[in-house]
Amino acid sequence: MPSTAIDRRRSLGWLAALLAAPLLAPLGAQAAPRPLFLSARGDGQGRYFVSGFDRDGRPAFDLALPGRGHAVVPRPGPPHSQGQAVVFARRPGGFALVLDLEAGRVLQRLDSAEGRHFYGHGVFSQDGRTLFSSENAYETGRGVIGIRDATDGYRRLGEYPSYETGPHDLRLLGDGKTLVVANGGILTHPESGRAKLNLPEMSPSLAYLDLADGRLRADYRLPAEHHRLSIRHLVVGPDDQVAIALQYEGPRSDLPPLVALHRGQDAITLLAAPEPVQRRMRNYCGSLALDSAGEVLAVSSPRGGLITFWALGEGRFLGSTALPDGCGVAPAAAPGTFLLTSGRGDRAVFDVARETVSPIAAGFGPGVQWDNHLTAWPRI
Repeated sequence: MPSTAIDRRRSLGWLAALLAAPLLAPLGAQAAPRPLFLSARGDGQGRYFVSGFDRDGRPAFDLALPGRGHAVVPRPGPPHSQGQAVVFARRPGGFALVLDLEAGRVLQRLDSAEGRHFYGHGVFSQDGRTLFSSENAYETGRGVIGIRDATDGYRRLGEYPSYETGPHDLRLLGDGKTLVVANGGILTHPESGRAKLNLPEMSPSLAYLDLADGRLRADYRLPAEHHRLSIRHLVVGPDDQVAIALQYEGPRSDLPPLVALHRGQDAITLLAAPEPVQRRMRNYCGSLALDSAGEVLAVSSPRGGLITFWALGEGRFLGSTALPDGCGVAPAAAPGTFLLTSGRGDRAVFDVARETVSPIAAGFGPGVQWDNHLTAWPRI
């Protein structure tokens, strides 16, 4: 069971007040459907699945995958498209599956284009008509963004450059017209498996692309001394503030910042936790999520068995909770609460202000290994 270690020297009064406020729906609004939490998983015997469960842990579906999965991306848009999602293979996988979340079945398999493999992530346009996926053109080492028409059997339309090596996560800004891409900067090739081939020369970037034509709108880099900090995962908060989870590819003895923020035309701001926490993060962040109010950021460090929490607007460290091999994070219903999953099969809801952990029953049998990412659907 996770144990908590909140930094009491830092005031959480503002968050406690936020939690005390009721969540109000518009007058006449229908009650929201019970959300599902979506994640890839293994069973400890070399078999892989994509699973959905409700907030009480009860399974909604459990579908076999042809290989290890990574991120699950729900499709927005009109009613005919809602209820679909795409699960991507883990790098360097060549498959993605289109899911019917309500019926709990696979609708279609998508294969990567010739000379390309998926990096595990994708994002839909706001209207749900177009799917964009991070991919590797591995013969040249170029990062590309694949484009598919979700209204025409997910037919591949082409691709945009990602403007750097190794694009991983990608998100849409609030205008619905700008794509932000986490270019990790790491060169790989399927013949070398998951080996990283260019660490001394890697050059990560945060690229902003025009969704309509793929034009590079802006490109932001870390300071030269941090060129081995791979920009990996993103979440977009209010006012298009982008939170970034980083993975360090340098000496283990170094303790670089592993969380960053970016907005507008400012430089990327690196955030450091207190030294004991920073050391426990072991130079690796696996996933991140915002709470339902868009105020609190959760960032997982599975190698260190730690989840850290940050005040998004201020970039202030709030505290942490221990969770061995914990990586999946998603917003729970109440502000300041998160649902957490681990590679050891744990699931729990953590309340940041109250420092409470509420374990969730297993529900999927023995041997469950939850994978890196956890997604709430519909979005909380």
